[in-house]
This record gives sequence, structure tokens and C-alpha cells, in this order.
Amino acid sequence: MKKLTFFINEEVVYEHDREISFEQQQLEFLDKMDKDMESGIKIRGELTIHPDLQQRTTFVVMNLIKGLQQDNDAVIFSSCAYLINRHPELIEVHANDHEDTISINLVNE
Repeated sequence: MKKLTFFINEEVVYEHDREISFEQQQLEFLDKMDKDMESGIKIRGELTIHPDLQQRTTFVVMNLIKGLQQDNDAVIFSSCAYLINRHPELIEVHANDHEDTISINLVNE
């Protein structure tokens, strides 16, 4: 099984199957996420209108971290689904605390 692995401060906190297939309804939800983000997202308190894929990915990863902290399965699954679908080559996400910010690094195959 191919996995997408999430690290926080270099510790594995979550793994998700990258080989899942999506139903049409789930794909439509991911498209809706993109459409909703198109109107603007806040990353580290800064509003970005018409975010690019990298900015959307950062936003989704930040939401995933919050979902993991809150044990919110719906947010965790939708965030993972978005990352897997929009970045099929993605194998690891690293989030590290640096004083008052979080750095995010993506690792591809």
C-alpha cells in the first residue's frame, strides 16, 4: 500500500492510503473546495485572493493539522483526499514549528 505520511516536528502523526479511488460525488466535493478557495483564503493571517495550487495546498495542510488536533475525521479525510487527488506524486508532508510560524515541506516520489 502506498501511503501519504504526515510529520509534525519530524514525528509521524498520520498516514493515509494514496491508492484510494474517488467516487464522482467526492471528486465534485474537491472541485467545490477549489471553487470556495478561489474567492480567497487566509494563510498565517494574510488574505490571498485567487490562490495558486501551492497556496491552496498550504491552506489544506493547515486545515489538516487543525483536524488532527481536534480529531475531526471529516476534515482529515477531505484534506487527505484533496492532497492525494491534486498531488498524486506526494508521499510526505512535514510541518515544523518555528517560534510563531509553521513551515511546511512537501516530499514527492
